[in-house]
Amino acid sequence: MTLPSHVPVLIAGGGPVGLTLAALLAEYGIASLTIEADEAYCSGSRAICMSRRSQEILGWIGADRPLIDTGLAWTGGRSYYRDREVLHFQMPHDPLQRYAPMVNIQQYYVEEFAHQAMQRHPGLATLAWSARVTAVQPGPDGVSVEVEAGGARHTVRADWLVACDGGRSTVRESMGLKLEGMQYEGRYVIVDIEQESQRPVERLAWFDPPSNPGSTLLMHRQPGNIWRVDYQIRDDEDPDEAVKPENVLPRVQSHLDMIGETAPWKPLWISIYNAKCLTLDRYRHGRVLFAGDAGHLVPIFGVRGLNSGLDDAGNLAWKLAWVLKGQSPDTLLDSYSIERVHATRQNLAYGAKSTEFMAPPDFGFRLMRDAALRLALVDDGVRSLINPRQSAPISYDTSPLNREDRAPEAGPAAAPGQPAPDVLLQDGESPQYLTASFGAGFVALAIAPDAALSAALNTLAADTQNAPQPLRVLRAGEGGLADPHGQLAARYGNQAGAVYLLRPDGYVLGRWIAPAAAELRAALAPYYPRCT
Repeated sequence: MTLPSHVPVLIAGGGPVGLTLAALLAEYGIASLTIEADEAYCSGSRAICMSRRSQEILGWIGADRPLIDTGLAWTGGRSYYRDREVLHFQMPHDPLQRYAPMVNIQQYYVEEFAHQAMQRHPGLATLAWSARVTAVQPGPDGVSVEVEAGGARHTVRADWLVACDGGRSTVRESMGLKLEGMQYEGRYVIVDIEQESQRPVERLAWFDPPSNPGSTLLMHRQPGNIWRVDYQIRDDEDPDEAVKPENVLPRVQSHLDMIGETAPWKPLWISIYNAKCLTLDRYRHGRVLFAGDAGHLVPIFGVRGLNSGLDDAGNLAWKLAWVLKGQSPDTLLDSYSIERVHATRQNLAYGAKSTEFMAPPDFGFRLMRDAALRLALVDDGVRSLINPRQSAPISYDTSPLNREDRAPEAGPAAAPGQPAPDVLLQDGESPQYLTASFGAGFVALAIAPDAALSAALNTLAADTQNAPQPLRVLRAGEGGLADPHGQLAARYGNQAGAVYLLRPDGYVLGRWIAPAAAELRAALAPYYPRCT
């Protein structure tokens, strides 16, 4: 393909984060070019567990339905010490929720579904396979990017460059930036095998199992009769030897024998991994932004890697669109870095705890871990210590975008900086999830507004109707959306006149009780110029 000489946004890296970002930007009417070194989607399962938040973000580009139809939903899991169960955990979930807490699905499916979403905007989202970013020259008004494609070198001028090119980021290296943090020595062999199984879909973990003494082993079922098996190798094992089939297959067979999986099987993919807790200290460097593994590497335990990368894309897309459309100054992008670095540090803290339990870094950690496992055999109170603490949305408590909390009596669940809790409302005969309103413009959620407040909200909506993504007003109460399950009252309070302003990425910007119109206008002014 012929590469353009100029693009508003160039995305380096066509993995799931880069492709999702391109599709999100296209939804906002922003053109982008994605450069991917590989010639097709990734091989092997790689990132496998998609959180509820990630499903919501993929819903903004219409990629949630194929993911749910293909993937395997799950709500909990089991942990074993040797051959005895020590934990059966369940993640918060009820049948009324829009998405399952987790869906198991191979990464290449996520890439495919995000790419399909891009292709619905052929004039806006372009993907160049077998193309590689080789050099980056940032400037005050844009970035010159050297790209190698089709045996030739090209220079593409981008207003903004987003590095989504993974843990070995060329963009990061070209700019002389380094990830900081720590790397764990414990290594895991990762194996995809094909085998029919009737087991329920759960996260399964064994510590020191008879099948692989001294190891920790994880199993997840995947679509297509695929088992994903991760097992720890000894510190003195040669990693090159550890991934050879003649060393991998007997260990997998031993474990399948132990758990009674007797159907024929065959290996599909083998890799090796060790946990890293690393991040850049900033994700914005002038006109260059970092997302996903290019900006941070999070341990796989608790499945915060790809899920946090998709959260990067969800946070960045609307802000970059607002800047490129001229609705906000580029300082809005500073909040992307502040919020997502904060989220990464939270994820790294959780990930480090999980890693130190799954793969103890020294004798002392192993001694405490094994003591907790032995106690969990006889004491239910200890079992919470071995809960894997799966990925969950991070709150932006100190975000510079947060407005002063003017309704603290409504409780902590929907305070400024929190991810807005989903609720199932009723619009006449039609059910309506609140999260289905995200991914576009700002949303004003008003609970039983009186005539004066309704008029003020109507005026705000009118003032934004010519904006690329106008304000959407949702009214709950008499004459508006019904709350048949009591979820709105439980999660947002039921005080008449309460108004919540929700960001396009589903976070609470601010909340008020019977606000004056001027307060709401001031809150929206940084994003809608006509509200000044």
